[in-house]
Amino acid sequence: MFQNVNPPLALSVFGLFATVICFGLEQIGVGVKGADPEKLQKTLGRIAILFGGVCQLVGAAWLAFFGPISDSLHVAVFGFFGFFWILVGLHFIKGGDKKAMAHFFFTGLVLCILFTMHAVTHDMLWPLGIDLIVIDILLVSLIIGWYTGNKWVNKFAGLCNIAIGIISFFLLYSNALKWVP
Repeated sequence: MFQNVNPPLALSVFGLFATVICFGLEQIGVGVKGADPEKLQKTLGRIAILFGGVCQLVGAAWLAFFGPISDSLHVAVFGFFGFFWILVGLHFIKGGDKKAMAHFFFTGLVLCILFTMHAVTHDMLWPLGIDLIVIDILLVSLIIGWYTGNKWVNKFAGLCNIAIGIISFFLLYSNALKWVP
């Protein structure tokens, strides 16, 4: 059974895992052949809002109100990325300018680099620091891809999303779920 389960962190990381895996598979073209592009965009938007956004915001709020002060990095990361995914989801559902979104990705990159530096310098390299490094790389590729429309950069971003999902599984297991047989 699970012992020492941290529900908000588990929910936040699961939301991240589900969202980046779904986006990554779409970006590399898995299961999208013959799909209605408009329906696909709206579905991804809903996934981004509910799993990437709401799950991470619930976890951030829980940790902000009930967690120890030492969880302030998790609150900041999950809070920022919760709102990040809501904005991405709204863009996918309602549309908007991709270059303006690329500018927003740049601001996210600056903040994520700060999160990454904090994680790396505070003995949180694996899995959180590595996950954040890959998110930094993802944000760089999104800036380039959304600004230029380059399909190969988008596919690379998809691989980054899948890598983030895989690493997040280890984050989920190591920090949120303590499995005891």
